[in-house]
Amino acid sequence: MPPPRSLDAIPRDLTQKLPDYKQLFYNECASTALLSRLSSRPRGAGGGPSEDNVTGFLVRSTSSDWSKSSILAVDAGSHLASIVRILEKHFPLVSPDPHPQSTDQRPSSAQIEDAASPTNSQSSLSNSDRSPTPAPPATILESGPFAGLAFPHDSARANAVHVVREHVSTYLITHPHLDHLSGFAINTAAFHNTSRPKRLAALPFTVLAIKTHIFNDIIWPNLTDEDNGVGLVTFQRLTEGGNLALGEGTSRGFIEVCDGLAVKGFKISHGKCAGTPKGEHGQQTGRKGSTAGPNVHSHSHSASQQMSAGDNVRRSSVLSQGGASQSGSPSEYTQPVVDSTAYFIRDDTSGREVLMFGDVEPDSVSLCPRNHVVWSEAAYKISHGLLHGIFIECSYNDSQKDEYLFGHLTPRHLIAELQTLAQMVDEKRKEMAEKAGRKRKRTHGHIHGSAPGLLGHEEAGRRSRSRTQQKDETMQDLIPETEVPITPTPMPIHTEPNPNSFSLTTDGAVTSIPSQTIPGEFSTPTMPLSNTIDTPESILIPDPPGPLKGVRVIIIHVKDSMADGPPVGVSILRELKAHEERLRMLGRPLGCEFVVSKGGESYWF
Repeated sequence: MPPPRSLDAIPRDLTQKLPDYKQLFYNECASTALLSRLSSRPRGAGGGPSEDNVTGFLVRSTSSDWSKSSILAVDAGSHLASIVRILEKHFPLVSPDPHPQSTDQRPSSAQIEDAASPTNSQSSLSNSDRSPTPAPPATILESGPFAGLAFPHDSARANAVHVVREHVSTYLITHPHLDHLSGFAINTAAFHNTSRPKRLAALPFTVLAIKTHIFNDIIWPNLTDEDNGVGLVTFQRLTEGGNLALGEGTSRGFIEVCDGLAVKGFKISHGKCAGTPKGEHGQQTGRKGSTAGPNVHSHSHSASQQMSAGDNVRRSSVLSQGGASQSGSPSEYTQPVVDSTAYFIRDDTSGREVLMFGDVEPDSVSLCPRNHVVWSEAAYKISHGLLHGIFIECSYNDSQKDEYLFGHLTPRHLIAELQTLAQMVDEKRKEMAEKAGRKRKRTHGHIHGSAPGLLGHEEAGRRSRSRTQQKDETMQDLIPETEVPITPTPMPIHTEPNPNSFSLTTDGAVTSIPSQTIPGEFSTPTMPLSNTIDTPESILIPDPPGPLKGVRVIIIHVKDSMADGPPVGVSILRELKAHEERLRMLGRPLGCEFVVSKGGESYWF
């Protein structure tokens, strides 16, 4: 049943019970949502060329329970108009006038004089004071992306502005291209009735570009709180790789951007500068530095290749803060590269994370390959059960040649990037298994009274041989009884004494709920939790699920061909599944789930 577009579309016997009619419609469309800690809904899932469906997402922690300032907007090519379109499924676009007045019925002069008399004025005032007009009851949606949110108005337009003003607190921008920013700039006209300025959070190169080229009183009024602006927008400049002085354990480096959510951003490459002909700004201009604009930098191709994909991610985070060219020696060949950002978004309550990419090109064709730094960080999080969703672009299908990628991905390149991630996840889990094995070995040895030096040569070197018996007793005291297994069963991830890890809360449901309850969770580095695994023979898995099992890869930024036939997203999904099937036949499946995003949908993690 389609939603009413106006009062005329509502049956006459229901016009006096509009709230009841709405409630009937919501109950009709009610559905059961998965319980989760993070939710994301695309307002615009495409990459153009149609301006009504470009990149824009709303992210929130479900633990915030729709509180004020609890929604994070990730990019805003489409924003307010898309929220209106979503709410039109539940509200009329324009609500009827609650106090209609005919233009033909004008008050007489006697009525005007009576209304203006002091007696009537006092009487009217006193009546108004005694019986104020009650506010209309709020409508709570029971289905859709905004299920559970109380809306105070009757129309989709008014309620959409309510969401933007009261609930969206921060705009997290990946890069300053118009298809990721235009909605935010235009929607600033709705920011004036708010209690605090809207926050625009981004890496410094994005903030500089927006401040210089958008809010400059030429392209758009200076509505920021800098350079004597109006003050409707304030900037939050994030540190690339995270602020390592903040947080601890797996939350280290994350910076809070709105209630319940924190982020960590890494630079990625979005192709070379389109206005850089070969031979003109290639080698010569690249050595001197880019002059193409604040969001374009000169990077070293050779230096980036020197960074190994297996480098420690925290070292990589620090090295990458000044650009990839700082990670090696002075470049021999440089060219202006367009910067973009990949953000890890973390729910403070559960510790769950999603990874959201801006526009990105494959490392295999990039002049400044930087995706491997992001994948290294992601591999650690996947192996520890923290990262469950990856939002990444795939603008074209495989018919697009590499020469015309324009800084984007195709299915063949996305699969190659995910293979890099899968390999890193395998390496992380092997490291964890080896560490857990060494710990089980020394613990098992002490239980049976084996040799004293199982805690390592460093401990033995600090003590004399004459104190061997005392050293054994001290070592036994250092091992908690709860961590001494009777049989060499696999040890859960959360008991590994890693200084950079931590045990999730029960809300995260990783340490206390079996892996089959939450798909994709691994209780050990190499296998799902099982109470029957005792021998090496039972560890062998004939059909491996893939390193990325339990991770959903949400495809975004699909560029519409605007041609007859099925949408491009259909062929992209088909090609991705074909590539995955080929890898499965070779015994190297990725194991992830592919989903092509659509505007207005919700994803729960």
